[in-house]
Amino acid sequence: MKKIIIITQCIVLLLFVAKIAALGEVMKKPNPGTIPPAAVKQLQPDTSAKVIAPELKGAPEAEGLTKSRDLLTSLEVKKNDLEKKEQFLRTEEQRLLLLKKEIVEKIDLLRIQEEKLSATVEGQKTAESKNFKELAKVLESTPPAKAGQMLEQLDVKTAAGITMNMKRDKAGAIWGFLSPQKAVEITREITHLGKQ
Repeated sequence: MKKIIIITQCIVLLLFVAKIAALGEVMKKPNPGTIPPAAVKQLQPDTSAKVIAPELKGAPEAEGLTKSRDLLTSLEVKKNDLEKKEQFLRTEEQRLLLLKKEIVEKIDLLRIQEEKLSATVEGQKTAESKNFKELAKVLESTPPAKAGQMLEQLDVKTAAGITMNMKRDKAGAIWGFLSPQKAVEITREITHLGKQ
């Protein structure tokens, strides 16, 4: 049995050496000046096939290229137009925001002035009402004939204000001494003031 193992090892060793030798032949470097003929043939250009350059005008590839260029140019023009419009819109937006700010400030200022004016008007109404009440007391204590003559001489608004602040029975007594025209005018003013 030992002999078979030794023989097998020798055969394997011989095969191994043979393979190394065969590989060494293949791995040998060729001389730098010598190139195998098959490699030379592969390196030479193929002159059997003709290369035909397409004419640029009229060729489908050229038309496609021209269309692509035209499309690219029109897209660039549109892009520039859109950028200009966008810049214009940004500028307009800023301008409108400034205008809005100014308008809001003016509205606030007007609101403050309106409040001041309302306070002033209310103060005047209160003072006017106080004056009408005092004048009404004076006319109530005056004889009706003289009070009628006095109301006759006053403007319609003042006469109406005083009459409205008088007691009914005193105002009725004075009413009889007014001219019909003046009584109608005072009545219209009282009605007008009552609607406000």
